[in-house]
Amino acid sequence: MMLSTETKMVGGEQELENEGLFYGVTNSGRSSLRWAIRSMSLQRKKVLVPDFVCQIVVDVLLEFNIDVQFYQVREDFEFELPNELGSISAIYLVKYFGHESHSFDKLIKNTDTPLIIDDVFGIEAPKIPAEVPWCYFNSLRKITAVADFSQLVSSTPLTELRKERLPDFSTLKYKAKSAKYQYLNSSVGKESDYLSLFSHAESLLDECSGVYEPEDRSVFLACQFSLHYRNEQKARVENLRVAKAALDSEQFIDINANFPSFLPLSLVNRDKVRKALMGHSIFLAVHWPKSRQAPSSLCDTILSLPLDSRYTTEDIKRICDLIKKFEK
Repeated sequence: MMLSTETKMVGGEQELENEGLFYGVTNSGRSSLRWAIRSMSLQRKKVLVPDFVCQIVVDVLLEFNIDVQFYQVREDFEFELPNELGSISAIYLVKYFGHESHSFDKLIKNTDTPLIIDDVFGIEAPKIPAEVPWCYFNSLRKITAVADFSQLVSSTPLTELRKERLPDFSTLKYKAKSAKYQYLNSSVGKESDYLSLFSHAESLLDECSGVYEPEDRSVFLACQFSLHYRNEQKARVENLRVAKAALDSEQFIDINANFPSFLPLSLVNRDKVRKALMGHSIFLAVHWPKSRQAPSSLCDTILSLPLDSRYTTEDIKRICDLIKKFEK
């Protein structure tokens, strides 16, 4: 029976288009990566990986006896792949700081090779025009207060598996976050208290090799995050604009990110600047430190400037002024 084109149906349950994608949630990017590897049947295959990559990514790939081959990422996050990819079963792509480089955009349109897209600082899978199998994952624990939550999206069915629980990791992370809040806002406890808890939690995660589900509190907080997404995005975009205006152009890598969490600073004297900033209670992270298998020169220069709504534009200006002072 055809619906009348003159009458719009009203009522009943809401309809939903089938996008032909498959979805999962886990407690972390590494759990999602393990699930993606199994779903794409990449065990003991060759995977092409950027030389600027987190060590844990390489370690997870090696868990599955994957033959890891490397390609070079340049200082602007652009890259070139080998001309011959015949023996490569998948290309591992990283959206550094949520950035979509020209190389990234070109590849997802034209590749004939399956893709794994690592977007741990992102919140939404990009549209993939290329007709190849692909998996995408993010990690809200990297960019929000959520302790353990990662989204996995795949163009092919996800392997059915029984996700395990890792409640101690989540409990420790939230305990650390609460202790930090009390220290910063009420001067309760010591800095070492929450730092020790954070370290203990990460060590616990490092010791595990399963696919874990997020804990209930994190699922709830992930939903809460989505309610305030637009306001948070607005604050981050403004902080990004202010940081770029305050710094010299050669002191940062320009990024195109829909939901910016960090501005990647590019500093000749990175370690000196970072240490000097600590003296002003400014503790900036080094993401993607050198991996054992393929150290990149980028690992020596990049420092991450946070852009989230905990910081005002005045905070960002003050930090940037100090960076310019210490980089001289």
